[in-house]
Amino acid sequence: MSSLAYAPARARRGTASRALADAFSEHGSDVLLAVAMAAIATVLIGFLPKAFNVDSWLALVTGRQVAQHGIPANETLTALAHGRTWIDQQWLSQLTSYGLYRVGGLALLGLVNVGLIMLGVGGAVLGARRLGAPARAVMLALPLCAWLMFPSGEVRTQEFAVPLFVAVAYLLARDGRSPSNRVYWCLPLLVLWANLHGTVTLGVMLVAIRGVTLVWERRSRLTRSLTAWLRPFALIVGAPLTLLATPYGLQAVPYYKAMLLSSSLRHTVTEWQPIIAFPILAGGFFVAAAILLWSFRRNPARTTPWDRLSLIAMMLGAFSVNRNTLFFGLEALILLPVSLNLRPGSRPASPRAARVNLIASATALLALLLAIATTFVRPASSIEFSYQRLGLLHAVQSATRSDPSLKVFADVRFADWLLWRDLSLNGRIANDARFELLSGEEMNRLQQAFEANGRNWKQAAEGYGLIVADRTQEPGMVAGFMHEQGARVLYNDGQRIVILRSGREAL
Repeated sequence: MSSLAYAPARARRGTASRALADAFSEHGSDVLLAVAMAAIATVLIGFLPKAFNVDSWLALVTGRQVAQHGIPANETLTALAHGRTWIDQQWLSQLTSYGLYRVGGLALLGLVNVGLIMLGVGGAVLGARRLGAPARAVMLALPLCAWLMFPSGEVRTQEFAVPLFVAVAYLLARDGRSPSNRVYWCLPLLVLWANLHGTVTLGVMLVAIRGVTLVWERRSRLTRSLTAWLRPFALIVGAPLTLLATPYGLQAVPYYKAMLLSSSLRHTVTEWQPIIAFPILAGGFFVAAAILLWSFRRNPARTTPWDRLSLIAMMLGAFSVNRNTLFFGLEALILLPVSLNLRPGSRPASPRAARVNLIASATALLALLLAIATTFVRPASSIEFSYQRLGLLHAVQSATRSDPSLKVFADVRFADWLLWRDLSLNGRIANDARFELLSGEEMNRLQQAFEANGRNWKQAAEGYGLIVADRTQEPGMVAGFMHEQGARVLYNDGQRIVILRSGREAL
């Protein structure tokens, strides 16, 4: 057959190759953004074994409780708060977490957690681009914002709120530029969010701020038309009401009051402390805040009143409570590239740059797929026992089964994992990570016990015959219990330790 017969095929291949090269040249910066996000996802997947921590086991324990017994009303899992009212505000995300575990184990739960984070990051990037930010401005903002978000990679129910936060923030930012009825979509999103995680209060704040800015924007019309009040009124009043759109209704009010106003919680729980307690994270936060404030002054026309007010509110929230830094970083990723007002690149990319983009994107995609596949094939034990130890579990089970009246005083790092692994421990472990169930006095006593601080620091452990602790974190407490008369060490791997107290000392 003549070689001319192959000419149309070669021409088609050449045309396809040129079209692919042109696409990568035209959208080169967007391709690099996609590569950067794939790299972030790959890193998060690589850290998955370390991402299973206190809140991960809490989500599984409480999710199983909801699946087996329905939405709870009273506490049954721990001894210290046994019988108290339990507002399980995160019931839907907990149930979903448990369902994911049942379907695909810890691997699937971890990968979905990463997917939720990346859905938020990708949504923020897309939101910035749709608001008019050039790709290179987004690329400049992405590393700084990722720095603020990276510490929040723990597998936990909070990640279910990430895509919702981004969706609400984008809708509000869009409405600030082009008001329309689509802003009402924020309200059903808040209702869903209110059943997933308590950070819905951030969304409520952002929506209410938009209502306030609408009042300002419509100030000349409000005195002449009652209908002009409809949208701002719906946002200002409707947003807080979504907090009650849960199975608990008005009972949720004390929960939010305790979570938002409890000084004991802020003093005791690390992630509720101000960001200045974490110097590395604080450095990135202050840099981002400074750039944002500078850009507001330099390019005031690029931002709306809602942009400026909401970001300042998120700055203050992140400064006072470091767990809010994740959400500040996400909103900054949407609005900072817009506020910077960088001009889009005018020089067309060369064919060589297109080839580099193609190779980079193929490599990033391959690495991501390999990381996902590796996560699914790795033993579940390599994830679960990254920090926990099977020997510790066996020691606790042996002691508690030998003495059914024995109760456990455990570091919060072990409490929910032990409850997850052994149903017979329900009601026998002092407390877990749900500190909102405890009074301020109880939290202070627990902190004194784990820090071995004060003359009567063992008071919190009265009635608990088994101690489970981390020697590196609570050396004073471990030494105090080990030196009790009749104390026996049932497990000790150099870091984790299980101590059986004598009956007399435990009274």
